[in-house]
Amino acid sequence: MTRPKSRLATLCAMFFAAGLALFTIPRAARASTYAAYLPLDDSIYDELDTLNDLGLLDSYISTIKPISRVEAARLVVEAESNMSEQQDQNELALSILKALHEQLSEEIEWVEKDHEDNLPTMVHPVERVELQYIYSQGQRRKIENQSQGLDFSEGTPLLPYNNNLPTSQGSNEAALWSGWVGLGGFVTGYGEGAVAGPLTKDPNSASRAQIVTAAAVVSLGNHAISFGQEQMSDGVGAFGNLSQSGNAQAFPALRMRNIHPSHLPFFFRYLGLLHYDVFFGQLDAGRQFSHPWISGQVIGFRTLPWLEWGITHDVMFGGSGNDNYNFGGFLGRATGLHTGNPAGANTNTHFSLFGKIYIPQLRRSQLYGEILGEDSYGKILPNSINQYLPLESPFRVPSYIAGLYCPAITRDGRTTARIEWVLTDREYAVHSDSLYWSYQNALIGDALGPGAWNLNVDGGRWLTLQSKLDLSVFYTYRVPPQGIDGLSKLPGFANKDETSVGFAFDFLHLPVEFVRAADSLGEVRARTGVEYVNNINYTTKTSVRALVQLSFGLTPGWPSFVWH
Repeated sequence: MTRPKSRLATLCAMFFAAGLALFTIPRAARASTYAAYLPLDDSIYDELDTLNDLGLLDSYISTIKPISRVEAARLVVEAESNMSEQQDQNELALSILKALHEQLSEEIEWVEKDHEDNLPTMVHPVERVELQYIYSQGQRRKIENQSQGLDFSEGTPLLPYNNNLPTSQGSNEAALWSGWVGLGGFVTGYGEGAVAGPLTKDPNSASRAQIVTAAAVVSLGNHAISFGQEQMSDGVGAFGNLSQSGNAQAFPALRMRNIHPSHLPFFFRYLGLLHYDVFFGQLDAGRQFSHPWISGQVIGFRTLPWLEWGITHDVMFGGSGNDNYNFGGFLGRATGLHTGNPAGANTNTHFSLFGKIYIPQLRRSQLYGEILGEDSYGKILPNSINQYLPLESPFRVPSYIAGLYCPAITRDGRTTARIEWVLTDREYAVHSDSLYWSYQNALIGDALGPGAWNLNVDGGRWLTLQSKLDLSVFYTYRVPPQGIDGLSKLPGFANKDETSVGFAFDFLHLPVEFVRAADSLGEVRARTGVEYVNNINYTTKTSVRALVQLSFGLTPGWPSFVWH
């Protein structure tokens, strides 16, 4: 559908541009560093999140990922400093800090000795190797509508946000390898590649080999400008995000980020520490408007030690047959400041507001939420005389995330509990032409897709100081999305609401040192789950979906190759 554009959303986009323009005012030149970004599935994020839950991180902005290895090292040093001021030191925190020191030993040394800048040329040919076994069973959720409305297929049942690695029914194997190189003190090349799928047959993908993330990065002071396929995850959701997530492959884009949190100048500094990410990229060809452009901005603030919040703004436009604009029209659409007339040059916009509140009096329990609007505006709710107020909101077709997380049910901080609710509008990710939010046949945002709500209840326990087990129980309800022409003509479509119930266990063992393997680090992950789905894909069919995933990661203890 073609939706009216929101003037409020446009103003918010202008705020983005103005704030970033102020932020990037040239200052005195500063030395630069190497910015190799951590893959979204790296256990370092679990470890930093736990330190944050325990109140040891004051400047961690957990709502924007990925972060660089050197930023993770800075956070470790910060946590150790805060830890030293406590009389009763938490054993779990000490164990996690030890693991992080082993994973980030080189970068931590840079930060501690103030050698982060002017580094020599160095090469890490193998930063980490991971081997996975995945057993998958059951029908996959999908909507196949060719160029209209929405087109996507679920990657692996019960394993979303796995970068859409190819798997088939039955047994699958995957191998992942990552490394990075730093040149001249300010140029970084990093990447992670994967070979995935069943050994005995073709996977449900055109290619077994995939680039998970890869880019060349130029650091200019605290700013990093990069080009490549880089992962993104923005927002507060623990089980998925509405705007950008790791559900699909990373798309190629030009980006600009800050490496460490910093302040806006002038009176804007009272907004607190911020991380920002600005990107401009291009999507795939398998749609009516081939290779549309996508641009976006995300800013996350830590205004107070107990308050995180942020905004995202994404615009999809252009593509073959949808490019009836001049250079000024191109810039207006790319920035979101002027999206123009939809005739011959339509656009689709996401705008979201998210926040997280920490409650120290309740053992740092967290209340969090997010609202995302889909390319439209509407009047504010009616007043007592049933007349709409003369104000507009960019959330006429809103999707929501709301949750409560208790990281320390027990005094030792080793028992966690979470409840999270997600509601996606029936027009979420949908567009009447091909400007829908998917890439390479996978949803860019939340893996639920449009017209769904999900309730997830999770409980976790650190069994030892190195291993954690989580149990999640979830219920999902999905209705057919609106605005997709011809959906009712698809084979087997019966216009039935889909319901499902399931559970999943997740196990993590932190990296531990293998003395016999040249002081390398070994890490173990596992996930298993079962889900019963009624009327799957809005048909009269049922499906029992099951998953077993075993993962072993190895971080070699080899020193980097250095040239001074």
